[in-house]
Amino acid sequence: MTKPELYAMNSADWEYEYSAMMRNQKPGETYPSLTPFYLVDHPEGTVLIDTGTSYELLEDPADYGPYGAGYVEEFAADEIEMSEDGKAVNRLAEIGYEPDDIDIVVMTHLHLDHTGDVREFPDSEFVVQQDELEYAWWPADPIQRKLYVEGDFGVFQSPEYDVTAISGEYDVFGDGVVECIPTPGHSPGHQAVKVELEEAGTVILAADLAFTQRAYEDELQPAFAWDTEHAIRSNRMIRNLERTEDATVLLAHDREHFEEFPDPPESLV
Repeated sequence: MTKPELYAMNSADWEYEYSAMMRNQKPGETYPSLTPFYLVDHPEGTVLIDTGTSYELLEDPADYGPYGAGYVEEFAADEIEMSEDGKAVNRLAEIGYEPDDIDIVVMTHLHLDHTGDVREFPDSEFVVQQDELEYAWWPADPIQRKLYVEGDFGVFQSPEYDVTAISGEYDVFGDGVVECIPTPGHSPGHQAVKVELEEAGTVILAADLAFTQRAYEDELQPAFAWDTEHAIRSNRMIRNLERTEDATVLLAHDREHFEEFPDPPESLV
């Protein structure tokens, strides 16, 4: 039986405002973040976790999607640096995977820096928390509303796309190797993904549970979190899981965490 492998790839660099990420700390400073996605090659199938940032969105936000997304240019375009090579499909091609090789795509949530190439995988099964699907179509919070771009995930309404809406924990292959863990707070249906590897052990891809290691340890949630109380509860739950399972927790936007992965085509096993 082939060992499961875990790859990490980056689609774009995003210079975040530090105080926005970590509850008013270091006002005026920025943090060199990134927008990664992951691939698990499992003996029973391949699982993509998130799809990075959309190159097409950044190139022409006003005409992106059915209603345009010009507001992205106002609040983020100058902060994001991305080339066409950063598209998820292109990063995957660099290590020998085509879109039709991807069996399942797990969405940690549906913010624009995690959903960029969704439409490029029409033959995959998408796994999304039901709460996230419901909120994404009409976010009540005006800041959250800017983070959901229908041009990314709008294809989920098409019968051509296979979407599995889940509620709660979900074992992707039924063997405990890839499991979805609800971690609401950053968004209503945010989820982490726990991956069991033979050599690296338990790895928790915590997505935007917190933005950096310091934020994770000190419970510093961004001001734009959907629900800060829920976010802190989720943070504490993952910290407890980290202790009880001797897990490695890797946050999507912490550059030092991303650098713990080997450069593709090398992987964690």
